[in-house]
Amino acid sequence: MTHPQQRRHFLQTAVALSASSWLSGLHAQSLPSTLRIVVPLPAGGGVDVAVRILAEQMAKITGSNVVVENKVGAAGLIAAQYVNAGPGDGSVLFYGHAGLLTVQAMSGRLNLLKDFKPITKVSASAHVLAVPASSPFKTQAELIAAIQAKPGKYNLGSGGNGSPTHLMAERLSDLVPGGLKFTHIPFKGSIDAMVAMLTGDIDFSFVLPGVIVEHLKTGKLRALSTTGATRLAALPQIPTVAEAGVPGFRDEPWGAILVSSKVPDATVARLFDAVKASAQSPEFSGYVLKTGGTLENSKSPEALTQELRQALESEKVLVQRLGLKSE
Repeated sequence: MTHPQQRRHFLQTAVALSASSWLSGLHAQSLPSTLRIVVPLPAGGGVDVAVRILAEQMAKITGSNVVVENKVGAAGLIAAQYVNAGPGDGSVLFYGHAGLLTVQAMSGRLNLLKDFKPITKVSASAHVLAVPASSPFKTQAELIAAIQAKPGKYNLGSGGNGSPTHLMAERLSDLVPGGLKFTHIPFKGSIDAMVAMLTGDIDFSFVLPGVIVEHLKTGKLRALSTTGATRLAALPQIPTVAEAGVPGFRDEPWGAILVSSKVPDATVARLFDAVKASAQSPEFSGYVLKTGGTLENSKSPEALTQELRQALESEKVLVQRLGLKSE
């Protein structure tokens, strides 16, 4: 006789396989035979690897051929314009990220909610507030106290003017009584900023966990806090910024899939199902979690649209207050 738990497991598995089969069949008939995901970042980086894993899972689920194209330059504008100029059949997808909100607020040359229809978020990643191993600061509170004691003396290295890692520091300053006056040194990318921190040329920076973990293990850098709502699974001993003394702080840049505004809503709905299922696959979710990220799935395209609309308004206020302009 079959044990009740075994029968329940069998039924759950059967339902899951049936749903997967139904989803695959539906998309094979409804979506273009070839899908392209355009990434505004260089090939070989952590984001690019994650998107390629996502593409592999989408190919399995939809039956379509899914390829990744890297269109780098102009802070994401080249990729955005390429996608927006493409066909409106849903065959060209755009990997958008939180930094594009800043690009729009700074330049006005991008309009995410006019030119695109959001599909769903797929991941997010808290960053690590770090200092060189030679730094005298052992805690976030010590770093903040030193910056306030000697305004302008300490250097923040970031991935560029208006980059997520630059604005993290500005948002931190907004929540610290009296603010923080540091000297901002923008680099071409956040990896370059971390290298400068390794050589002791800058005093602190925000770094992706997947990039910094090895340097923490070897003792070349020191983590003071992390920017998420909860502690990172990869660094459970490191407090969040809020836990370390700045309540209310949370900054987790996200990645999402969008399509041209020309794409019909019915196709958007089918892409939502396909992307969400792909993002929940063990292959994609496992990679994201292993590299220190968190999984993000929007409730619906409409929910993500509303979330981006609110985030854009907040970004405009911050950009205007800081006087940031595109270079």
